[in-house]
Amino acid sequence: MIYAKCCLCGKGEAKSIKKESSWNMLQCTACSHVYLYPTPDEAFLKKHYQSYLPANQKQILRWKFMMSGVFVKSLASLDKLYKHKRGKLFDIGCGHGFFLEMAKKEGWDVYGLDLCQQATEYAKLRGFNVVNVSLFEKNYKDNEFDVITMFYVLEHLPNPVKYLQEIYRILKPGGLLLLRVPHTTPVVRILKVLRIPNKLYDTPSHISDFSPATTKTILRNQGFINIHTFIGGTTYPWPFYKMCISIFFGYLADFLYFISFKRYLLPGVSKSTVAQKS
Repeated sequence: MIYAKCCLCGKGEAKSIKKESSWNMLQCTACSHVYLYPTPDEAFLKKHYQSYLPANQKQILRWKFMMSGVFVKSLASLDKLYKHKRGKLFDIGCGHGFFLEMAKKEGWDVYGLDLCQQATEYAKLRGFNVVNVSLFEKNYKDNEFDVITMFYVLEHLPNPVKYLQEIYRILKPGGLLLLRVPHTTPVVRILKVLRIPNKLYDTPSHISDFSPATTKTILRNQGFINIHTFIGGTTYPWPFYKMCISIFFGYLADFLYFISFKRYLLPGVSKSTVAQKS
């Protein structure tokens, strides 16, 4: 069928994978990218994300704990890849500023951006330089940042290509982009066969679902080089049963990645990718 054009290849032919309410997750028949139809616009998303992150202090701290393992491994990866140097680090989708907090302790000069007003106010009260605007409203300078990070952000963007082009512009030559995205489609396909209902795509919050292959494609098309995808830790979500599932599959993914000499990436688990500006 003919749908809205795929953001990766520009083709408009796709097949439906799953419907969630009035939203339809499609897979492009040309490049296999998975995306949401219809695509929400920027105004809808800015309003939607005002209540997306937790506002209750207990839930905020639980979110900090949930992401702590990923943050630790991400900083270790940046330390190794950036050869123990430090510079300006910009976290897009910084939320309440917990990754900024960890990076600052490691010596980075940290900056953040998020659409959620209450989250950025929380981060500001803790002394972090964060802004509550879209990436394009701030008008950053060319070659401004040494490292840019995006944790669970790329899948939320209506036009990821446009954002990555802007990120490429504001990164210094040789600078690093580290992003983390979910890979939900393999799990959704299994649950569909088993006829188990689910809303794993989290529509309309998630607009794309990136496999390692499509992540590499979209980064390479914007000029990034030395693209490497790895497991990058696991999250600790709540309630407890979700945490157990996440830990089990996260550790399984890490084990399979290790014994395969860093070649096998378990489908269905979130992954981190590092890319360099040429």
